[in-house]
Amino acid sequence: MEHRMIKLKITIVAILVIGLSFPGEQLLADYPIGSDVSSIDAIVDAYYEVISGPVGHDYDAARDRSLHAPQAIITRVTSDGTLQRHDLATEQIPYKEPYQVGIFEYEIGRIVEDYGNLAHVWSTFEIRNTPDGETVSRGINSISLYYHENRWWIASWSTQAEGEVPLPEKYLKN
Repeated sequence: MEHRMIKLKITIVAILVIGLSFPGEQLLADYPIGSDVSSIDAIVDAYYEVISGPVGHDYDAARDRSLHAPQAIITRVTSDGTLQRHDLATEQIPYKEPYQVGIFEYEIGRIVEDYGNLAHVWSTFEIRNTPDGETVSRGINSISLYYHENRWWIASWSTQAEGEVPLPEKYLKN
């Protein structure tokens, strides 16, 4: 009987060791990166950093998920006024393959308003295909955040590309 108990304990320990060493579990342990979610400025900086990369870049979907709250909603308004609303998983679909074209999204203006555990960021951006290339697109991100469990979360974000009406000057200042 004692021999069986020892064998059972060894089996349980082996299962735990194998299960915890599974690569998928390690990915979960890597995120969130504490410095990504420690402040409003940090999470907005990570929001831009995670999407940016050169041709061939492998987008880090796990890191991006770690910035967003469960069930975060994304709303896009294109330059022609088309509206799209979806979850983060849908947003990530086009980025699953290595980038065929570089995407470098840079913040060029930020207005932060916060109260207690809530914050809202108006973040103006421009997109280039290379770090020093020409601007190919500009717009505004409206990012809603909340603080919970000792970190900041992106609850939702909306983005509108610049269309015929230029971006207001008040959103171009840092």
